Amino acid sequence: MKYIIALLLLALSAAQADYGVAKFVNPICEGADPSVVKNPDGPGYYYVYGGDKLWVEFALSPADFKGDRKNAVFSTIPGTICDHHVCAPELHRIKDKWYVYFGAADENNVYNMFVVSGDDPTRPFGNLKCMGNYGGCTAVDQTVFEYKGKLYTCYSVRDPEKPTYSQKLMFAEMASPWEIKDKRVDFVTAELDWEKSGWEIVEGPYALQRKGKLYIVYSGSGAQDDGYCLGVLTFKGGDIMNPANWEKRSTPILKGQGNMMATGHATFIKDADGNDWAVYHMNRPHTAENMRTWIPRYVCMQQVVWIDDFPTFSPVVEKPKYFKYEK
Repeated sequence: MKYIIALLLLALSAAQADYGVAKFVNPICEGADPSVVKNPDGPGYYYVYGGDKLWVEFALSPADFKGDRKNAVFSTIPGTICDHHVCAPELHRIKDKWYVYFGAADENNVYNMFVVSGDDPTRPFGNLKCMGNYGGCTAVDQTVFEYKGKLYTCYSVRDPEKPTYSQKLMFAEMASPWEIKDKRVDFVTAELDWEKSGWEIVEGPYALQRKGKLYIVYSGSGAQDDGYCLGVLTFKGGDIMNPANWEKRSTPILKGQGNMMATGHATFIKDADGNDWAVYHMNRPHTAENMRTWIPRYVCMQQVVWIDDFPTFSPVVEKPKYFKYEK
């Protein structure tokens, strides 16, 4: 019996050795518009972010990301519409190939959406393609997701019909990972008070799925404003391309407080136990001197709390948290 117990303890110890627990305090590192993806082929996570180039970092736990800009996988091309400043990149693997969707500005500072592809997310990406022309209007924050065997995209575009600077969400089916079908629908506009702090903007969409249900989490208000926060759309069924079949929650699901404001532009990952986590950015509170200006933003993580299969969050906090990961 002692021999059997010893074997069981040894097996349990070996199983536990395959996992680690990272203790972290928000924020994790400096950065904006974070995109984090679980490695589908083994332990670890990839973190893609923009700036003067497109950067990808790998770590066993997302709590270990540094944002150190050591691994550039793509550079903009001077003199083209992909001239400078990589904005809000997202990393996705579709049918065994990796894609990064991102925005980049031309010489007139108008942002267009692009995609590059590759076989290894930590090595250079190529095959640059523009995702469409928007008549001189900025288009950014493209996300893609698969639902019932079809590939869809949602992105944010400047609304030329508004007298002030504003952005709306567009929705479309994709013909391939690098081509959006012609039918594109106005999906969501900024209409609620919390979506109109600073600027009237809805942006940063990301699909979250659970038990057959589909949600799109997005950001509302100007990202340079402390009121920037996360909202959610719920698909009710029927024609996915019909905005009437989506329900917008009237209040935010994650909003800043205290020393952590402007909580927005989230992507979602799972830990080793299958729990969902949001990876998002925030900033310290603006002061009277820098009100509604761009100030440093930081990457944070927070676990999703599912209540009746609806995504919710506890209030944002900086105190120590724990993330379980595969070794």
